Amino acid sequence: MRRHGLTTALAVLFLALHLPFPPASLEDLDSINFGLGVRQFDVARHQPHPPGYPIYVAAGKLVHAAGADETQALGLISNLAGALGVWALVALFTRIDSTWPRSWAVVAALLTLTCPLYWLTAARPLSDVPGLAAALAVQALLLAVSSTGGIITASFLAALAVGIRSQVAWLTVPLLLLIVVRHRAPSPVKALSGAAIAFAAGCAAWAVPLVIATGGPVAYWHALSAQGAEDLTGIEMLWTAPTLRELMRALYFAFVAPWADWPLALPVLLFAAAGVPAVYRSARSSFWVLVLAFGPYLVFDIVFQETFTSRYALPLVPPIAYFAVRAVTALPRSSRTIVAAGMVGLAVTVSALSAREYASLAAPAFRMLRDMRALRADDGPPVLAMHRREDLDLRRPMQWLGADLPAFARRLGAPPKHEWLELVKYWNAEGRAPVWFVADPRRTDLALIDRPDRSRAYRWPLAHPVLIGGVRPNELDWYVFDAPGWYLGEGWALTPETAGVAQEDRRGLDLGPIVGWIRRRREPVTMMIGGRNLGTSADPAVVQVSIDDRAVEQLSVPPGFFLRFLSVPEGALAGAGAYARLSVAASEPRVVVEQFDAQSARGVFGFGDGWHEMEYNPATGESWRWISERGVIRARARHRALTLRVEGQTDSAWRPTNISVRVGARTLARWTVRNRFAVQAQIPADVLETDETAIVIESDRYFVPAEHSRRTQDRRHLALRVTEVALTPAF
Repeated sequence: MRRHGLTTALAVLFLALHLPFPPASLEDLDSINFGLGVRQFDVARHQPHPPGYPIYVAAGKLVHAAGADETQALGLISNLAGALGVWALVALFTRIDSTWPRSWAVVAALLTLTCPLYWLTAARPLSDVPGLAAALAVQALLLAVSSTGGIITASFLAALAVGIRSQVAWLTVPLLLLIVVRHRAPSPVKALSGAAIAFAAGCAAWAVPLVIATGGPVAYWHALSAQGAEDLTGIEMLWTAPTLRELMRALYFAFVAPWADWPLALPVLLFAAAGVPAVYRSARSSFWVLVLAFGPYLVFDIVFQETFTSRYALPLVPPIAYFAVRAVTALPRSSRTIVAAGMVGLAVTVSALSAREYASLAAPAFRMLRDMRALRADDGPPVLAMHRREDLDLRRPMQWLGADLPAFARRLGAPPKHEWLELVKYWNAEGRAPVWFVADPRRTDLALIDRPDRSRAYRWPLAHPVLIGGVRPNELDWYVFDAPGWYLGEGWALTPETAGVAQEDRRGLDLGPIVGWIRRRREPVTMMIGGRNLGTSADPAVVQVSIDDRAVEQLSVPPGFFLRFLSVPEGALAGAGAYARLSVAASEPRVVVEQFDAQSARGVFGFGDGWHEMEYNPATGESWRWISERGVIRARARHRALTLRVEGQTDSAWRPTNISVRVGARTLARWTVRNRFAVQAQIPADVLETDETAIVIESDRYFVPAEHSRRTQDRRHLALRVTEVALTPAF
């Protein structure tokens, strides 16, 4: 009785620690679909998405009818299910091996529920935790049945659980078949047929009303097949991309991601790995029960589910915790409690902080839409544009908010990889309303447009965002373009992404001039243009820059990197229309333009000697340039003080690197940094006396990749991996 009291206390404590941190908003597309389903159940309209989750949505409707809004209702169901899961976990772990002390089964349950993924997902308005709690309860019941009637009852309940979340079937049906086969009944056929009939009846209890509510079998089939096609289109999973890299990603998200970070994941997984053979040797029947209970889902998750959606790994947490605690019990008596308490203590610390962070702010998409609603455009309704991912993912949040959204003059298209061109077409067609662009932070094509007038970044407030990996809509940026100073068309290579698009579309300088547009103005303009001549000839290429088909300057560009500043005199941009046409042509086919800016009031700068080409990781959206031991930033700043900000990382977290900034012979700043750094230096006006200033960044350390690995012939000197450089007026 005391141990049952401990289980109850854990469940109550779990619930008490979750109730103060309800979700601040709906967030994932699935949660929005569930919320819409609570409002009006219609699977044909993905309210919710197929297969329909009828029992889960029905529970949401009941809680909603009691007074909670849709978000609170779904979040409360997850809280309650997470707490109820404590009893199911203890019962399951106890029944897997009846010889194992119940106190350690409670510890295994405690490690499961304090796992950061379990803890945080129990706060989210999703069906994952309710589905898992139901599956664990059915598994525990199956291991306790001793009669044909018990099997029939468990079969019926297993089928009902599928109405909460369809993936439950992978956790219950294999174990159900094992129990039926192992059951010593006078008539095995009767037991099997009874279980099958009960399972069919349980499915019918929710499937028949579901199909009727959807509009009949044909309508439901169309909705289900459409959802299946979406699930297999453009989704990163091992089934569609059977590569070693995808397998490693799947294993990471299945086993490491649930524990948030390596300091917690490593000891848990090491103990779990030790516990697998230990259970196999000491309790072989228990081992095979675990394999049948969780193995099919493991295969399904690794092969057929979206790799980076962390919550899909939730059903794998209980067996990992079980095996880990089984290994802990094999330690000397004096250290068992210390090790178990250490893992649980670290887990609950990470979990509690993550839950508080999650509840502190609404999801990025809803925060952005709220801010849009609050902002009133002075020039009438704005034009809305988005990157492709946001264009798809924001449809449901916008549907959820409905009339609360601001009015838009129009919505531009979002052709994949060419979204910025829709803005180019709009401005070239004399569109003058402000453009609100919702951007994917991982994309870099907006480098082809002058700095936005306003911008806001929307991020999750989580120290461990991997716990909500795969959430859609995810983090995003909102840019407001009133009248950009310039914008560029096709063929420019300002980022690796735009260079790749130019190459795919065959729009580079090797096939003809590349064009852009500069806003007309009376004052003079400083133009910066840089790039590379990749030709093999020793003779320089000729690059001609023209405005409105009038040559501005011809540049002689030898092989290698080049950077030039051009002075566009007063009146040179005069003409009809709001924008002058900029054209760049080259005499040699292998010239690429990788840097560009044009400003009249603000200063301009470019990357000169010692800087390498920009690199880009499309998976994370991070861009960077390597700098050698001496890198030069060339700037025109009109004789005013500047602030230089540099962020990046060194090649080593252990060895210090000394960095300095100087102009001429005058050293302006020095720092000693390790690994990641963010430093800032003041550039006083008195060192900016010439029209063009060389700001030198120096490092006392560098490495040559080819000297550290035989896999590369890269002989570059790499000192600092710089992710951000900003040169702005000091005040």
